[in-house]
Amino acid sequence: MNTLRASLRTHRVLLLIVLLYAAAATLLAGSLPSPSDILNVLAGFLVAILTGPVFILCGYTIHVMVMKRPHRLCHYLYLDLRRYLSNERLLHALPAMLLIPIFASSFTVFKAAIPRLHPYTWDATLSSWDMALHGGMAPWERLQPLLGHPLVTALLNFSYHFWFFLFYAILYWLILDTRRPLLRMQFLLSFALTWIALGSVLAVLFASVGPCYYGHLHASDPYAPLMAYLHEANQHIPVWALQVQDMLWQGYQSKGVNGELGISAMPSMHVATAVLMAMMGWRVSRAAGTALSIFAVLIMLGSIHLGWHYAVDGYVGAAGAVLVWRLVGRMLGREAAAPVAALAPVPCMSKGGVAS
Repeated sequence: MNTLRASLRTHRVLLLIVLLYAAAATLLAGSLPSPSDILNVLAGFLVAILTGPVFILCGYTIHVMVMKRPHRLCHYLYLDLRRYLSNERLLHALPAMLLIPIFASSFTVFKAAIPRLHPYTWDATLSSWDMALHGGMAPWERLQPLLGHPLVTALLNFSYHFWFFLFYAILYWLILDTRRPLLRMQFLLSFALTWIALGSVLAVLFASVGPCYYGHLHASDPYAPLMAYLHEANQHIPVWALQVQDMLWQGYQSKGVNGELGISAMPSMHVATAVLMAMMGWRVSRAAGTALSIFAVLIMLGSIHLGWHYAVDGYVGAAGAVLVWRLVGRMLGREAAAPVAALAPVPCMSKGGVAS
């Protein structure tokens, strides 16, 4: 019980942020949910809780098989996981594990509500900003000679989808981690604040659908050649992004009848989150920082090449993630230093009030 109380105190800021966000999402949702909606939320809650640990377990199993190669794999995994998942560790992780699915559900509500809060009117402006920043050409056109090959497209497409697996694995690894309390909390708070500030607030203010849907809203479509290339590449190697884009647009057109996950281009949360993971990686090791930075670059390129985002979406996402990460880091640094400062001797003060 003492461990749980200490964990609740540790997560008090995250708890406040997520519950306020969830309350706002509940008000935004409007009417009370139907029984089927409640079942869908519960199912999504369970999936969100299980997804990260499953990914971590799969990755750890592969690591053991390659590096340890025990004679009795299942027995080795059982003993090692039993030793790792102590009661203290699980109680320490419990508040965050319960808050993350609530946060994810709230984010989905906000994203689906974007067109009701603000019509999609920013695409033409964002597209013009892209061209102005890149010498009068759309960024995808400048990248096409380098990226416009089915195998390269497949690599970026895989990386873009692998983002989900990697993010959940890192998220739940940090939730269960007890060795890096400040880094752990910096990532959790930065993740929550980035997704609220960028993925909800800015997404509403700059409501846009992205290059892949540009032709649905405007008669002249400068991204039609890009989408034509992606459909052609899909004939040689599957481009999963196209199926997801079709599913999201059908959900938007059905006004939620066939499911509405929401569409939002500005800013890119894929890029923002990849940058957060990279900054966290550099705090762990040079190898992790390098690998996650390369991954962030692939996500940025994929967001443009696959038609999901304008380049400025990624720039704003990356800059916003860096800003939030640094602000949260300073806040946690001050909190960590406060007890030490309270115990330190009071310095002598000069007449001007400056410590001497």
